[in-house]
Amino acid sequence: MKYALLDLPTRVDAAVANAGRAEAAGLDRYMVAQVERADPIAVLAVVADRVPRIELATGVIAIQSTLPQHLAQQARTVNQISGGRFTLGIGVCHQPIVTEVFGLEWSRPYSHMVQYLDALLPLLADQTVDTSGDLVSHRTEIEVPGPAPGVLLAAMGPRMLALAGARTTGTLLAWTGPRTIAEHVRPAIGDGLVSAAVWVCVTADPEEEARARLGEQLAGYRTLSSYQAMSERERVADMMDLLVIGSADEVRAELARYAEASADEIAVILQGTPAEREAGWAMIEQGLE
Repeated sequence: MKYALLDLPTRVDAAVANAGRAEAAGLDRYMVAQVERADPIAVLAVVADRVPRIELATGVIAIQSTLPQHLAQQARTVNQISGGRFTLGIGVCHQPIVTEVFGLEWSRPYSHMVQYLDALLPLLADQTVDTSGDLVSHRTEIEVPGPAPGVLLAAMGPRMLALAGARTTGTLLAWTGPRTIAEHVRPAIGDGLVSAAVWVCVTADPEEEARARLGEQLAGYRTLSSYQAMSERERVADMMDLLVIGSADEVRAELARYAEASADEIAVILQGTPAEREAGWAMIEQGLE
């Protein structure tokens, strides 16, 4: 089992500090999400230069937010800086974000991803592409020396999971519990790597109180239908039931369920008050198994 820290930094210096702490604690990977905070590619370029050993990844870049050429240039550049430690995590963004935030048309997400990969993967590997599709067309070359980065694809539905298994290293999951990994994700993706992001709060507060508090902070995720679908597969009453909350030992026991369900990597997202986040760090530094 591998473990990662999935970070949502607002400052680059804080990201460097967290990546260094994760490396010192023995975590395998440091990941940065694409949310309304510091840019993940820029952050990881600095981290790659300053933190020498830990693996790095985006978790994830929305394909609607950038062109394949630009993303390939960025990914190969970060991989060059890091000496081959970078993995590019990508995914189709959620419909409300695409239409209401980006102001773009929402159209055939699976086909969009297939055509995007048709353009991106040759640019990452051979740095040249000539592909034509009704959603994505690219005819270009780039020149960024160094090794090609790996790719992980955020996937939830059966076709997207099969695509991840067939054309990339594997999948990055969010709001997806152990039952769903065992019964839905693993059968669809085959031998591909399964990396599961898990929201964690190490706390002495009563579980119901902490869950309600965090549920208010993370309420926006309830509006996204793809996450709701994964909660239904998990057979939980509320998405927030997937938050892992409790003492360090209780959190470790719950994370073990993900390993038993065939997850290959668990990406911990530390939540809560500053004291609770520090308690989460202490748990990581003491060991997650």
